[in-house]
Amino acid sequence: MCLLSLAFNAHPDFPLVFVGNRDEYHARPTAAAGWWEDADNILGGRDLEAGGTWLAISKTGRFGVVTNRPDLPAPEQHGLSRGELVTGWLDHTDTLTRLTEQHMHYGGFSLLLVEQNNLHLVTGGNGAGKLTTDTPGNGVTGLSNTAPGQPWPKLTWLNQQLATHLSEGEPDPEFLLSLLARTEPVPGSASHGVPATPFVAGEQYGTRCSTVITISRHGECDFVERSFGSGGTEGGESAYSFKLDT
Repeated sequence: MCLLSLAFNAHPDFPLVFVGNRDEYHARPTAAAGWWEDADNILGGRDLEAGGTWLAISKTGRFGVVTNRPDLPAPEQHGLSRGELVTGWLDHTDTLTRLTEQHMHYGGFSLLLVEQNNLHLVTGGNGAGKLTTDTPGNGVTGLSNTAPGQPWPKLTWLNQQLATHLSEGEPDPEFLLSLLARTEPVPGSASHGVPATPFVAGEQYGTRCSTVITISRHGECDFVERSFGSGGTEGGESAYSFKLDT
């Protein structure tokens, strides 16, 4: 199950701190994070099967990440790819307006979208009823593969860990990556009936990458992604530092 937390204006010197694991079938072809050849102001991985992305950020600081909702039914035949939602957000397509009428053509999804000083939490898709858009405000917000108001115990744990870490000083990417790499069940999750470890080391399905992004109040962005293969084997690291265009 995908797992991510985003601290928005929760630290005086770092208005955005993101940590997240992308869990997916290992057989699904994916390109590691990098600057896109067809949009060189966008940094992120690529889904080589459907062409979209799970997570990406632009040089302007526009950021998007999507999780799926397996509790909702799949769309009818020829449904649209959820990865296109992030791509559309980053190239300034009017995603929020368009989704009001089109969200039912996607499988169930939750989106976190950032633009300058605004954070949007969007949920919808086939079977979701109406599209829901919230503005969580400052603080730590997280998503997994459930409804936003019904988080897995490991998401509650990650949100708490991120909030505590930022209350103690500046974000440490290595420490944050260690949270994502945890293979032990989190406290209080033994009876929940779903994988309770932040990192999923499955043979067919598991954590494909762990990502940490920080943006300082001076517009300095640090992006690090670690990739993994079947069984949790290490697959390399992509690290980038750049100054946002303002």
